[in-house]
Amino acid sequence: MPRSRRTLLNTLGVALGSGTLASAAGCLGGQSTPTETGPDKTSASTSTTAATQAGEAPEEYRQWLPDPTTTPLSDGYGVRYFDVAAIRSYRDVIHPDAYDRLENQMLRPVSGEFVDAAHVAATVQIDHVMELALGSFDPEVVGEQITSDGSSATPATTRTPTTATPTPWPEPERYKGFDLYGTDYGYAVSPDAFMSVSPMREGDGIDYAKAIIDATTSETSQYADGNEYVASVFSTVDAPHALWCYPEATDGSTMRGFRADEITGQLKAWRFGQETTHLTFANTYVDAATAESGELAAFVDAESERFGAYDGLDVETEGRLAWTDGTIPTGEFDHLSAGGPAEGVTTPN
Repeated sequence: MPRSRRTLLNTLGVALGSGTLASAAGCLGGQSTPTETGPDKTSASTSTTAATQAGEAPEEYRQWLPDPTTTPLSDGYGVRYFDVAAIRSYRDVIHPDAYDRLENQMLRPVSGEFVDAAHVAATVQIDHVMELALGSFDPEVVGEQITSDGSSATPATTRTPTTATPTPWPEPERYKGFDLYGTDYGYAVSPDAFMSVSPMREGDGIDYAKAIIDATTSETSQYADGNEYVASVFSTVDAPHALWCYPEATDGSTMRGFRADEITGQLKAWRFGQETTHLTFANTYVDAATAESGELAAFVDAESERFGAYDGLDVETEGRLAWTDGTIPTGEFDHLSAGGPAEGVTTPN
């Protein structure tokens, strides 16, 4: 088990339902984790700029995930994170089929219209609401591209057909180091981050952008503080290179249609290496008894075509959390698709 997982689980007590989650979840946000090839870095709150300027991905993707209970976001949202710089460094050892799909996934949040993918070190996506690229950018150049004649302060989907010319862009609002553009559809730009926000719920894009920016400061709480399922599954991973996390709302307001009604959250993450790649697959459940019932172990056994290439997939449980870790030769990494990557990687994640 990674060193931080046992520490966090003991601290949390996996704090699902214990009422102590908010204080313990702070350990997640400030945690420093070692890289595979170098010494420990400082916490994300102090190292983001230095890391992105050096062309490295900030380790603390969690700092960009706001507490949904104190923001316009709902009580539960899905997250995708990719350490683009790290994944690129393993391109020569990942099978081309698997890498092509991985590249499409990790660069999906990158708007080629405004930023160059070559300058991107990491990406974060929140449901269909926010797409974030971290790296090294020129805010003035990006701002000029956003406000160029080919775009408008009012999205095309909301403009009337009678509009003769695009609505001109006002001067950007400055907010905690970011230039903010737009209203319903918003953009936020800084020297090391480019964010586009398209709220699917009430509110406008700028409100959402501010809530996400606030999450990187000490002024507000982060995702793990407001969703017990997220705090639990996040405790299973150290510095992942690719991560998917899909929780239900703690208050029961959202249902994600997991394979079993008893599942309340799910995470899968990979960390690549020259020889082997590490998988973590985790679920949270409605109660500890269900987590201990063997549902996850039965699923892994039943999906042998997807999990069979991995070694060491022993299931562990702690409270309402069940997880398993395994390794696969990096050249055989296949997104948990049935068969090897040479047969294609089209099985849905």
